[in-house]
Amino acid sequence: MIQSIDRAMAIINVLSDTKKTKWLPAELAESTSLPISTVYRLLQSLESHALVSLNSETKQYELGYKWVEIGLQKYEKLDVRAVARPILEKLAVEVRETVYLNVPNDIVSIIIDRIDSPRSIRIIDGIGERIPMHLGAANKVMLANLSQIESEKILCQLVGRMEVQEELKKQLREIKRKGFSISRGEKTAGTVAVAAPIFDFEGRVLAAVSVEAIESQVTVEQEDLFIEKVVEVAEKISGEMGKH
Repeated sequence: MIQSIDRAMAIINVLSDTKKTKWLPAELAESTSLPISTVYRLLQSLESHALVSLNSETKQYELGYKWVEIGLQKYEKLDVRAVARPILEKLAVEVRETVYLNVPNDIVSIIIDRIDSPRSIRIIDGIGERIPMHLGAANKVMLANLSQIESEKILCQLVGRMEVQEELKKQLREIKRKGFSISRGEKTAGTVAVAAPIFDFEGRVLAAVSVEAIESQVTVEQEDLFIEKVVEVAEKISGEMGKH
């Protein structure tokens, strides 16, 4: 039984080659060093489970749709907090500041995780805290990556004056272009925050990672480091959540 699984996976690994997606049974036999009769038998079994599919005209095999279904189910069940936690812990050590993970929830975001700065003086916002979506780096970077209809609807609900809405829209366009956001004292006076978006496997904004520090203690070089590290971490978590 185990040998059959190993042999089937050898075929799947060959079919997974990005340079060549369609294979004749004889080609699979040559690439896996398996007897052609074994390859035929395994292909029939894999096809019955939709793990491979056969083009009846060319007699070539390729990966089946079942892999897509399995992949989507896997990513739908991923918990962004569980995936992000070890990555955020490493980030907090590298930048020596408090790190946050926020998720959007209608017109607010919710802090779902926090890794405290190792410094004796640090900024602490509570897990579970709800923050209006137009305030702060984390919220703005998520708002900037929502659809235009969604972001404008949120701004209309939160901001009454049209001139303020237009200024925020301008900010959001620039944030989306850059791929990160910086805020200074928007939520807590005397602080600076740098944030980047996290996306799911369909490219939808899922969360934001941010670093928050006391502004008077942050040099230009440190701020540049925050930007570099936050963007790097956000991309890593997005990759773990299935974004390519």
